[in-house]
Amino acid sequence: MKKVVWYFSLLLLICLCVTSVKAATREELLQYMPEEYLNSLSAEQYKKYLTLDVSQAVSNEEVYKTSKYPEEISPLGDEYWETTYKKIKVTAIPYGSSVNYAVMLDTEWKYIPTVRSFDVSALRFENMGYDERIAAGTQMYVPKSTGNTTGIVYSPDGTNIKKEDDGFGISMNLVNDSISYIRCYISVDASMSTQKGTIYGSYQHAVDNVSLAQSQSYTISQVGMGKVINFSAKVWDHYDDMDGVKVTLTK
Repeated sequence: MKKVVWYFSLLLLICLCVTSVKAATREELLQYMPEEYLNSLSAEQYKKYLTLDVSQAVSNEEVYKTSKYPEEISPLGDEYWETTYKKIKVTAIPYGSSVNYAVMLDTEWKYIPTVRSFDVSALRFENMGYDERIAAGTQMYVPKSTGNTTGIVYSPDGTNIKKEDDGFGISMNLVNDSISYIRCYISVDASMSTQKGTIYGSYQHAVDNVSLAQSQSYTISQVGMGKVINFSAKVWDHYDDMDGVKVTLTK
């Protein structure tokens, strides 16, 4: 009899743990990812994202106040007194209580850069694996002519993505139209392989014109810019060498 009571007590505990996980709403997901990206998801992946437990989201962000090339930035308004010009944030949201996470790297420009060539957003994983089949990105921008947000989606099998065993990067050619807003975003699913995993994110801005091939002349490495993007010697000085962000996860 005691064994039966213990069994049903354990079953009840498991059910309580499972049902206590609050599924995400679309409105909650939009706090962490662009609408254009959500709209580009397959029905299967979107349904999976709705199971995310956003109450357990882990984020780290840093507002950049300095740059190797501060004069390169073009202000949105007439008064250019604020030194911060872009913000980068990395977020990991678990699928319930599992070791699987939806990972996002989000870079928002506070001022429109004068040079708009191939910028690179990248993620690197330590003691974690990632699903390269769904690694993707979005560049959002607002044309001054319409005032409406639009987006360019970068697919997992496109020419702009570069994948390695411990991470990936996407080269985005910033829109050259007359615009008032830019936001660059990449995402993927990742899973922990040990008791502790770390996610590093880096966004590097091209300060002069580079080709797609030049922008992809890098490896994913801890010795790279932001501890992620290790450009070749010939390309290194074409990027602003901003610091990166990271989150550390534990089981």
